[in-house]
Amino acid sequence: MGVYEKSAVKTGTRRRTAPLWLLPVSFFLVELFAFFFLSWNSKDFSAAQLWPLAFGALWALILSAVVWLLPGKVGRVAYALLYGLITVYAVVQTGYYILFGEMMWLSDFRYASEGADYASVLLNYPLKWWLGVACLIVLGVVLVCKFPRRHWDWRIALVSALLCVTAAMGAYILPQAVFEQDDGVRYSGSDYGRMQSAEAAYENLFNTHRLYQVCGLYQTLCKDIYANAIYPLTPAYTEAHEAGRQEIDDYFAEKDKPVENEMTGLLAGKNVVLVLMESMDDWMLGEYTPTLNRLMSEGINFTRFYTPVYGGIRTFNTEFCINTGSFLSSQGGYAFDYVTNDFRQSLAYLLREQGYSAEEFHYNSPSFYSRGVFSEAMGYQAYVCYADYLTELSSDAAKQLLYDDQLLFDNEGLNSEFFREGKRLNFIITRTAHLSYKYNEVLSYWGLKKYPEFKGLTGNEETDCAYLKAKLMDDLFARLMAELEEKGELEDTVIIGVTDHYTYGYKNEEALLELSGVEEKLLLERTPCFIWSVDLEPMEVDKVLNTTDVLPTVLNLLGIDSPYSYIGSDAFDERYDGFTPFSNGSWIYGNAAYDASTKKLISIDGSDLEITTETRREIAQRVQAFTRINNLILDVDYYGEG
Repeated sequence: MGVYEKSAVKTGTRRRTAPLWLLPVSFFLVELFAFFFLSWNSKDFSAAQLWPLAFGALWALILSAVVWLLPGKVGRVAYALLYGLITVYAVVQTGYYILFGEMMWLSDFRYASEGADYASVLLNYPLKWWLGVACLIVLGVVLVCKFPRRHWDWRIALVSALLCVTAAMGAYILPQAVFEQDDGVRYSGSDYGRMQSAEAAYENLFNTHRLYQVCGLYQTLCKDIYANAIYPLTPAYTEAHEAGRQEIDDYFAEKDKPVENEMTGLLAGKNVVLVLMESMDDWMLGEYTPTLNRLMSEGINFTRFYTPVYGGIRTFNTEFCINTGSFLSSQGGYAFDYVTNDFRQSLAYLLREQGYSAEEFHYNSPSFYSRGVFSEAMGYQAYVCYADYLTELSSDAAKQLLYDDQLLFDNEGLNSEFFREGKRLNFIITRTAHLSYKYNEVLSYWGLKKYPEFKGLTGNEETDCAYLKAKLMDDLFARLMAELEEKGELEDTVIIGVTDHYTYGYKNEEALLELSGVEEKLLLERTPCFIWSVDLEPMEVDKVLNTTDVLPTVLNLLGIDSPYSYIGSDAFDERYDGFTPFSNGSWIYGNAAYDASTKKLISIDGSDLEITTETRREIAQRVQAFTRINNLILDVDYYGEG
């Protein structure tokens, strides 16, 4: 049996070991597992779906050859590490994709511990995913225990080295074959016209899942490591920064400059209460939200407002965007990596220049999403954590109080902080409506004690809990209005409500589509957004808007002439036709939407689509440009002094 002869134990019996061919098989099965959840679409199958498997096969040979090059015991350790790490990567990516329809960059994994409170959502994952995870774990354990035992042999090492080099060359060349499929989506004459192309996704890394569709799990991981960990250390990175700043300048030079309109300065000088309404979806508004209904009907109601996710985290993505005017980078990079950027263009900084104070209020620890540091970076003078005001209470009592966002007004210290002297910006991040939607989830359990009638209300547990949480959210706004009126500040305050994301934690997607009144998942991204002040004329704005449009719109209403250019636009600028770009190339424009993941053009209102091929190309170019410039703004610290 040569160098692969099975080793004998001391008793003289032979111990069975796994054959060597199982190593590449095991690595390939990880890719196959990922493919099943990240790419396979039996309803719309095409050969292009299989590219990840081709790359996976090459990488299975590369990694196996590396292991074969090593002596037996070292090879065993190397195999355990490589297989273990790629399996964890595949499990996390597929799990995230099932929940969000997106993949993460490696840098986003740093937020995993911050999602631990919501780990119960894993119980809702499909059985086939759990079975796949279990099979991968069992396979890995068995192969590590039964790892082929052998002595190092130069002949085998030579063959392994040749196999590794050959497979690596294949993985390097193969993308060119994938790019040949791009002929139908390349548009001549524009650097920004290839958003849907495999080449653009591979070269520019605009979206993790789109990159995966081009080159599979292993190559996606390698490109992520290079782009976000190795490349930033090279001289070419510094040169790219200078070129990036010029590219942004050119982009803004062609963009319409803000102009005054009939809404300019309408709310000038008022106190500002900005509320990030955690998970408050549009379908949750109605019978159980009388205060929100009133605010939206009496103020400015943005009826076609969408909150696309850039990067891997939804809540902080919206939180960051409404304050700074741009999304997190879709190319990866830990949000905290940008904490040293200059955000002088932010709402908090600009209002402080007008004599306002600015503070952020939230129940969670300052370390959560690094808010304690990032809040200050975005211009806030303090991050006010509710728990800091409950030190005199027992841990259990404090936790009970933290379930209710109204603690902000119930606690004397917090109330005083909120209603401090002078003009002020108060930014509230709510907790009330967050997932999960189960009776025994801590927030739902607490809410049902207050409103037991919601249990069994609709016959659907998830819907019951969502409506319950909407009621609790409405209670916060009712209390806010009452406090403002009691203190004589109602007429001098503007309230801005923005949702961070739709109810993605709702398990039954088919039911969620029905509740939201849409037929396609992309359209679930529509969420509530409103601006209320006592002297506003009721208004509905039906223009398609996205999160980046919030800051320019608010600045215009407050009459603040910002010296900075923004990637978003004022909703009341008649020159702005409105659109929503997604980092994977999807978009919403007029009565049409394009879902890049399904390559489907969608009519939003059921009417016939009157959109030409040329218009679709122009929008694709626009999305490409938007996404690239958005990423560059952070990467080159555009608003800094350079």
